[in-house]
Amino acid sequence: MLKKLWSSYHKWYIKYSGFSDDEDKDVLSFFRDKLFVSILILTLVLGVFSYFPSTGMALVLGEMPVVYINTAAILVIVFLFLNKRMSLQTKKAIFSINFFVLSFALVITLGLLGNGTLLLFLLNVLMTLYSGRRAGVISVLVTTVFYIIILFIYYFSWIDLQIFNEAPFEVFLIVFINNVLFGLLTVFSVSFLIDQLHSALLKEGELQAELQEKHNNVIIAKEKAEQSDKLKTAFLANMSHEIGTPMYGILGCAELLKSYNVGDEEYKEYVDVIEGNGKKLLDVITDILSVSKIDTGLMPINKTEFNINDSLQNIYNMFLQDAEAKDVHFSLNNFISKKDYIVNTDHNKFKEVLKHLIKNAIKYTSKGDSIVVSCSLDASNSSQLRFQIVDTGIGIPEDKLNAVFDSFYQVEVANRNTLNGSGLGLSIAKAYVRMLGGNLELESTEGKGTSIWFAIDMDL
Repeated sequence: MLKKLWSSYHKWYIKYSGFSDDEDKDVLSFFRDKLFVSILILTLVLGVFSYFPSTGMALVLGEMPVVYINTAAILVIVFLFLNKRMSLQTKKAIFSINFFVLSFALVITLGLLGNGTLLLFLLNVLMTLYSGRRAGVISVLVTTVFYIIILFIYYFSWIDLQIFNEAPFEVFLIVFINNVLFGLLTVFSVSFLIDQLHSALLKEGELQAELQEKHNNVIIAKEKAEQSDKLKTAFLANMSHEIGTPMYGILGCAELLKSYNVGDEEYKEYVDVIEGNGKKLLDVITDILSVSKIDTGLMPINKTEFNINDSLQNIYNMFLQDAEAKDVHFSLNNFISKKDYIVNTDHNKFKEVLKHLIKNAIKYTSKGDSIVVSCSLDASNSSQLRFQIVDTGIGIPEDKLNAVFDSFYQVEVANRNTLNGSGLGLSIAKAYVRMLGGNLELESTEGKGTSIWFAIDMDL
């Protein structure tokens, strides 16, 4: 409750006085001014609360000078509080003088038993806070001069003040010296603390500016990277079209050339080389374009209903001849029931996943090895189909199990000439499986073979 009242009171006075957070000042000066404003409005509140009991007690005791001093001091505070035209520097000066006069008067009137010396010590601290070390030192010097004058009056008996009856001269001397020394120590301690805080604020400001600059650079770099990705995708799409169009023409001509010189085996072999390498080039171009679209989030999903069993069989038949050519045993175990054979997902992406995985299995197996493709309803999730490709090929080293999913990565083998491809198959397959609602996992033992399995949603 008090916190809300203080906050409302503080905000009201800030608005009333016209003090602005946007004033053109250095950080330290700004916070010193803001601190003074807070001290001023707090002093008014506390001063009003303390004025009536202290003044009333002074009236009862017949200490009329204390009544006059308190009244004058509180009126000055009210004047400073309400005056909107006066500058803060002038207010600080009048505020300090007002408290000096109040403190001197209390020391003269009440002596060491009053709170005059305490107010002087407090004023040393306040002036250091809202005006700086120089002002704090000046306040100590003013206090020192006042104490010296009191000591001279006491020692030479120039004026007979009632306070001199409280204690001998030596006591006043010791108290005043201690007050000055502690005041000076406090001024330098508070000033040192403020300097350290100021340095910390400046350092924080520099760090924030540096972080902001780095943040802006990151945003610029990100925008450039995004622009570069878009340009890369546009370039690859255009190149795919520009290269693909003539390649289709070359493949078409190769198909026509097959009908000529049918009995010439050497001629036929050359035509097959043209056709085979043309298809490989088209596959590489298609894979690069697919990776680019995946990276930039431009790869669409096209849902269609299709017969999963027919699709599996077609893909199996597609690679059976390649496996037999390498003398690799290739089999399909299909456990998908007839009631689950119609699925609604992206047919092309599903086929690409299986084709890439089976192609990889054939690539890294040799004579006498085996490849088994299995498919079934996922036991842990009845809305997904599970597929597994197990081979007994060269396997993958343990430290490379994660790297094989990186684009353009290929497993290191002794005979690199036996391998071909762009190294994009697994990265594309994994991305497509995620787009189809599943996840692709891999286990492998070097020299023993590899097992890859994935699941996809039956209804995406």
